Amino acid sequence: MEEERQAPVAGGEEEEMTDFSFDPGSQRELDLEKKCCISGKKVGTDFCRFPDYTTGTMMVMSRKAMVEHLRAGTSLQKFREILVKRHGKGVLGDYAS
Repeated sequence: MEEERQAPVAGGEEEEMTDFSFDPGSQRELDLEKKCCISGKKVGTDFCRFPDYTTGTMMVMSRKAMVEHLRAGTSLQKFREILVKRHGKGVLGDYAS
């Protein structure tokens, strides 16, 4: 899918892209996992998510774990650690950052 670029506005800056449409031909929604990726306990409605492209699911973090890692600024790091435990170090190549 090609990204449309908008013409530069006054001052030489481009307008920010605001089209966040979903293309079912090239994108699919990932299924949510039912258990916290850290504790293994069932997760209700309070969680934070991170994609696991290898399994085609969204990993979830319980509210307790989420608050702990968000306060420490380590939530993304923790999700990456879980991915490496699940699939090995090579899995991180599928992620942009």
